[in-house]
Amino acid sequence: MLVTYTNGSSAFTTLFWFKLSTLAVFFFFINSYKREEIYYYKNLGISKLVLWSSALSFDLILFVFMLMLTLKLR
Repeated sequence: MLVTYTNGSSAFTTLFWFKLSTLAVFFFFINSYKREEIYYYKNLGISKLVLWSSALSFDLILFVFMLMLTLKLR
């Protein structure tokens, strides 16, 4: 968040695309290497789609909130 604080909102685009790319890397890593641990959530009745969409959207919303908070405090 320091980059956005010092460079202003022009750095937002770069940080946003970097965040999306790292989310994609984590998604593919966890999907391929931690496949067996997802059965726990399936047994609870949570589908893979709901699990991934809630986790990724929470992370992205938290990122945007922290970014907005950083820009407001500037």
